[in-house]
Order: sequence, then C-alpha cells, then structure tokens
Amino acid sequence: MAIRDRGLARAIPALGLEQGGGGAELVLCGYHPGARATLDARVGQRRFAVKTFADDPAPEAALYQALGAAGLASDAGARVPPLLAWDHDLRVLVIGWLEGPTAHDLVKQGQGRHAGELAAQWVRRSASLPVRLGLPFGAAGMMHETRAWIGTLGTADLSVGAAARALADALALTEPRDDGAVGLVHGTLYARHILDVGEGPGVIDWHRFGQGPAELDAGMFLATLSRLRLLHPTHTDEALRAEQAFLERTRDLLDERALAWHRAAALLQLTERLPTAGRGDWRERAHALLGEAARLTERAAEPETMTPRQRAAVRFGAPALELVLQALSTRPATREELDQIRKLLDDRKGRTTS
Repeated sequence: MAIRDRGLARAIPALGLEQGGGGAELVLCGYHPGARATLDARVGQRRFAVKTFADDPAPEAALYQALGAAGLASDAGARVPPLLAWDHDLRVLVIGWLEGPTAHDLVKQGQGRHAGELAAQWVRRSASLPVRLGLPFGAAGMMHETRAWIGTLGTADLSVGAAARALADALALTEPRDDGAVGLVHGTLYARHILDVGEGPGVIDWHRFGQGPAELDAGMFLATLSRLRLLHPTHTDEALRAEQAFLERTRDLLDERALAWHRAAALLQLTERLPTAGRGDWRERAHALLGEAARLTERAAEPETMTPRQRAAVRFGAPALELVLQALSTRPATREELDQIRKLLDDRKGRTTS
C-alpha cells in the first residue's frame, strides 16, 4: 500500500531512485499467502527484487549483510543477491537481481551435469562460510515437521497418508544424530533456487536459513532432482547426470547415510504440496515420491563410510589437519597433538582473515 500510494522511490528512499527519474515497473513474481510476496522491479536499466513480509525481515537482512561481508555479494564466483535496502516498519527488503537459468532449467535444457556441478560448488562453498546466523535446523527439526506433512496428506487421501506415516516411522528409526559439523544451511535448496550466473552458482530465496549439516541442503537439492526424474520421465537421463556430477564432487564432504536420510525427508516435504497442485493424478505422483523416499531410508540404515572427524577435516580444508584427525579417529589425542591441532586451526584462521 505504501508503494502504491507514494511510489517506490518515496516509499523506500534508501534506494536513491528519486535522482534516477522515471517510473518503476513492478510485477508480482512470487506469493505465499499470509507470509511474503516478491516483486520484480525495473527502473530504467536497473532490476531488483522487492520482498515484502508479514513478519520482521531483520534476520534475513542481517544474513544478506553477513554473506556480503563474507564476499558473496560480488560479481564473481559463488554469490547471493546483494542487499540494497530494507525498511523495518514496512517489513520490506530490496535485493539485487541475479540473472541466469536455474539448475532446474539446465536439466530440462540438456545440461544436467553442469547443473549438478553448480550445486556441488555451492554446497562446498557454504560449508566453509564463517556465518553463524540462524536457528538450529537439522534432522530433529525435519522430524518435527513430518507431523504436519503427514496430516495434510492423510486428510487429502487415506492411502497416501498411510504411506507417508510409514515413511515417517522409517525416518524415525534411521534419524542421524545432529552432533557433527554444522554451518549455514539454506533450508530450501531446490534446483530452482540455484542459478547459473556465469562464473559460478547464485542462490536465492533465503527465508528458511539456519544452522545445520551440509547434508540437509544437499538432500533437498537431490530430492528436487528425484521429483523431476520421477514426475517428468523425459528428463530422467539429465536428472541422473546432474545427480552423478553432484555426488562425484561432494563425496569427500557428505556422509552417505545422513544424505540419504535428508533426501528421503525432503521427498516427504515435497510430496506434501501435491494435493494443492491442482492435478488429478497427484495420488499416483505422491506414491512415486514416497516410494523413492522409502528406498532411501534403507540406504540410511547402512553403516557409515566416513567418520565425523574425517568430515570435519575436509570442511576445514586443511590437508595436514585431516591427517592429524584421521590418526586420532581411534584413540585420544596427546597434549602435543592437541597443540598441533590448535596451531593448524590458528594458521587456517589467519589465512581466511588475510
């Protein structure tokens, strides 16, 4: 209403549009009733996104600022949209517009391997970010949300609801412990949220960010590939190529059991949205996704192939540290070894701040 009544320039003066002249073209490009809406804004040669919220957007604004400080608001490499302005009273954020096809589009265009490589590049980059904003969000949080998903599916169809409940029971039996390395997670890392911006991946829509395991984001990305493959058979080959490329480039970073679990949980979350999609065959589609998720829970029950200490060493990105931690995987550290680890960590900190 403020933008409609006063115009974009006067409603959000921090954008500095008064000096630019000309009117603003606003197009609604995303809407979640009662929660948020996104406008595609064009003023002359400038293009940006205006995001309005029902709740306080301060946490998301702080995240964009932190990611910018970490070097992810530049024009090279992995990046996120830069924060241009925000207004606490209007509950609005204005962020830059990232141009490029999504990973979802790339798969449909026959570039599945490139889509998988972009997603892997992002997951590896985010695992090393020093950003500690957001609430804890891991397997326990996903299990808590399964209750609502099962309720929605059970209300829509009894057979789908029964399959969803059986899946949730299997997830409860194979739930990974949230005691490994955690860091910033996107929360909804769909293939549609990863863009090819030319020199790396760009990631948008951060409203569900938190602190959790890298397997959470990786599992969601792979789940969206599974959905594309299962529900649109013409894209099966490219979706599999994207999955293969992603797994090849993240094999040393992710725990296979936890990844399978989070992928299965993400498929349950994606299934929950099918009843409202308006398709008459949604029940068949739901059973296909839930069947895939059930197979993944069997993989989640298999033994681990990488210890938590080995994964932590990879995330620190220090080969020497990895060797030390690997040697200590079966015994306590001596005082001299602890001193060596502290020195390696100090060296690592010095390199990241210089």
